[in-house]
Amino acid sequence: MKIILAESAGYCFGVNQAMKKVEDALEKGTDKIYTLGPLIHNRQVTDKLEKQGVKIINDVKSAADGIITVRSHGVGEDIIRQIAESGIELIDATCPYVKKIHNKVRQYHQMDYKIFIVGDSAHPEVIGINGWCDYTAEVINDKNSVPIDRKYDKICVVAQTTMNRGIFEEISEEIKKSYPEAIILNTICNATKTRQEETANIAKISDCMVIVGGRHSSNTKKLADIAGMYCENTIHIETSDELNVDILKDCETVGITAGASTPHWIIKEVINKMTKSFEEMLKDSEMEASYEETFRKLGKGSIVAGKVIGVNKNEIYLNINYKADAILSKNEYTDEDIDLTEAVKVDDEIEVMVTNLNDGNGNVEVSKRKIQQKKAAEELYNAFNEKRLLEGVVTKAVKGGLIVDLGLGQAFMPASQYHMRFVKDLETLVGKNVRGLIIEFDKRKNRVIFSQKVVLEQEYKEKKEQEKKAKDEFINSVEVGTILEGPIKSITNFGIFVKVGPIDGFVHISDLAWKRIKHPSDMFKLGEEVKALVTEVNKEDYKIKMSIKDLTEEPWEAFAKKYNTGDEVDVKITRTAPFGAFAEIMEEVEGLIHISELSHEKVEKVEDVLKPGDQVVAKIIGINGEDRKISLSIKELVEEPAKEIEVNETVYEDEADNSIGNILGDIFDQQDK
Repeated sequence: MKIILAESAGYCFGVNQAMKKVEDALEKGTDKIYTLGPLIHNRQVTDKLEKQGVKIINDVKSAADGIITVRSHGVGEDIIRQIAESGIELIDATCPYVKKIHNKVRQYHQMDYKIFIVGDSAHPEVIGINGWCDYTAEVINDKNSVPIDRKYDKICVVAQTTMNRGIFEEISEEIKKSYPEAIILNTICNATKTRQEETANIAKISDCMVIVGGRHSSNTKKLADIAGMYCENTIHIETSDELNVDILKDCETVGITAGASTPHWIIKEVINKMTKSFEEMLKDSEMEASYEETFRKLGKGSIVAGKVIGVNKNEIYLNINYKADAILSKNEYTDEDIDLTEAVKVDDEIEVMVTNLNDGNGNVEVSKRKIQQKKAAEELYNAFNEKRLLEGVVTKAVKGGLIVDLGLGQAFMPASQYHMRFVKDLETLVGKNVRGLIIEFDKRKNRVIFSQKVVLEQEYKEKKEQEKKAKDEFINSVEVGTILEGPIKSITNFGIFVKVGPIDGFVHISDLAWKRIKHPSDMFKLGEEVKALVTEVNKEDYKIKMSIKDLTEEPWEAFAKKYNTGDEVDVKITRTAPFGAFAEIMEEVEGLIHISELSHEKVEKVEDVLKPGDQVVAKIIGINGEDRKISLSIKELVEEPAKEIEVNETVYEDEADNSIGNILGDIFDQQDK
């Protein structure tokens, strides 16, 4: 007879935690320990605890002193409040998964959601959950009990942790028909799901299924119901005393599982009764030694070399020198869509990792991909320790960040670690190449955090340090009077910036040329190479002030060297004014020809004599060095014409009496007449 014991049989995490808390209290010597209702749904365990001094009570008032223990099923918020107000010490052994449901129910109830609980209304866990929404929840145990005559605006659905997953999904679909906007939270415990699935799988291949656990245990009863769907010969017992071994005589394979409230010692008693003792099954001592030796050599996670003994499109069968052959599924061989019969041949050798010593049919399950993943994880860990720079590709945008393929494996890059700047739309980064460091590696949680930002920050820091070094070297090499050359980087209203080495030099508009200009762009273009003379250096702020005009001689100085008063010069009329005309003597040096210096004759309008663009010869008649003004004359170069005198005109007569008395006398005589 072959016995298959479910790996998930026995205490679940929540029950195990509750038992440990009570046992710890007993070890401390606490005199009075009470539990609100049976700690777990197993009579044998509660009887044992009662003998140790743990009493079951049904209300808080029954505990005058001592310690009250809230069982793994949990209680309502009002009960917790009542215990706190009583001052009695509390051991809260509520299953963490149940407590999570309590928090969700309270949260949504406070937001005015109607709570639907899928489960058994009489079950203590459901009663406790209802207590976190003031006992106003609708409790639904089948699809026909979904309230359709009462319409609610907002619905939140939770499930009893031990609820049958199929029934929950069936009820959820029915709820969606009437309440399509309902928020449905699948709060069935994963351990419950695993336990139920494993029970179904074992029942399918067993001649008899034995379910061990309390008859009042909801999850145990559900296991019995599931097993009965696949194995007609299913029995539910609480202890080994209830087991009739006669019904097992003709069974080749017997499956055993147990509820979440069943202790391992009860399961062991049942198995011992079936086999009469494990040792008796291995009477042959050599076989026993061989079995033990083989078993010790092979365990979950072991890496072995297997020889292919068979292959089909979905699986590879391997001889791994163990008491059972191994099965390597296509999914565990590769993630590529290939034909296994083409890729693998009989007698090929494949290195694999053991993932399950018994798949329920006595075969060992193995994986090739997990070896690759393990090696990749080791390589990633080495890269993490060595702070090795890695390159990868963003393959997916997820909530809060990006998934990056590093070649060795995948890593998570938080959005804040992509760049020094914030990127709003992460979807735009899919397909981008990235490079960075692994900044966190948690093998236990399979957590690999990748950052490009740390590399960019380091490179930016190094770049700034190099720039500062280059600036320091350059600025220390520059002195006033140095001539520098570079392209114009930018043009503003007030001057130009010239790229000189690692620093931008500035030339003010007044230092661009000796002549007045309206805008720098009238003379220069971006990118144009220019030379300039350094006039100021600020080494602390890396600032250089320069002048282009100082590279040429000042026009006035050139004029003063070449010309003097009295010299004749060729000039070009540049503009006219009511008082005269301005004439260019040499580039950027002008003189004024006053209107009175245009001609010996009286000139009414300057434009009658000169116009802009006229080329004339003038004489320098005055130089004002202090005000830098030059006076020019045209008439000085022209001989003054002689004045014509009319015939018989008296110009001067010696004999004439021109005294004042005679002149005034003549005037008075004329008035008397």
